[in-house]
Amino acid sequence: MRRAGFTFSIWLVAIAVQGQHAQTSLSLSVPKNDRVSVIKTSVRLAEWHEKSFWRLYDKYMVDAVKGYSLTYRSLSELAKTDNTLDGPEAFQNGRNLIDYRENELALRKQYYQEIGGALNGVIALQFLQTEAMMDMIESSEIYGKSTWKKFRFHPLALSEEQARAAKHNILKSALSLSASEENSFWPVYERFEEECNALLGNDYNIYTLFASDAADFTPALAKRLGHDLLRVMERENKLKEKYFLEMSATAGSVIAARFLAWEDYYSLISKMHAWAETP
Repeated sequence: MRRAGFTFSIWLVAIAVQGQHAQTSLSLSVPKNDRVSVIKTSVRLAEWHEKSFWRLYDKYMVDAVKGYSLTYRSLSELAKTDNTLDGPEAFQNGRNLIDYRENELALRKQYYQEIGGALNGVIALQFLQTEAMMDMIESSEIYGKSTWKKFRFHPLALSEEQARAAKHNILKSALSLSASEENSFWPVYERFEEECNALLGNDYNIYTLFASDAADFTPALAKRLGHDLLRVMERENKLKEKYFLEMSATAGSVIAARFLAWEDYYSLISKMHAWAETP
């Protein structure tokens, strides 16, 4: 029952965000008061833990707002990258998102460790889960206001073979690949896809391992799961960086940037489904 409450509170925020007026990418679309409400719902604190937790969380938010503003601005610029942009600018848009995501993960890791050290692993994992989900909501809001929303894809009930064919058809359309560009693009993308599935599971389903209610675990196991979740997110970012650079070298920076945007959006939708469907 608690797991359902956690997911429901997060999706309530997601629905509320979708109904808001457009906002600048420099600000968080989930206001601080709403974030605090979600944290209060999702992170269960004993009375003797509250002072220590909120002291750390307030400190985290001061740093996080600065970092997230850079991340979401870069995400907005990447989402707007199209075939009219020149190569160096397209490349920088991709490079920025990768770098700011790396910084964002480093900050989350820092405070995850501080919260785990000052309190316990269950509270630290609840903090990490909630921040990860709100980050997905923020990112989804940005993509939902871009042309990428036309290419939203999740395999649902399709077989693995059908899903792969449908995904490739949508990707080809989304990137507007010419015949010559396809020759450069698909060999690299198929290597990426193979490595991504091996590392993160088909449709990023490895994230289901980290979406269960942290209170179901001992503090030690919860702490281990949090470290594993951070490591998976770091590996995902590094994998996308690796193939963004390879794609840029072989197919050009504009295609590489648009590949990164599409894959980031696809992974986001896949992770949100994995998170919501975890019992």
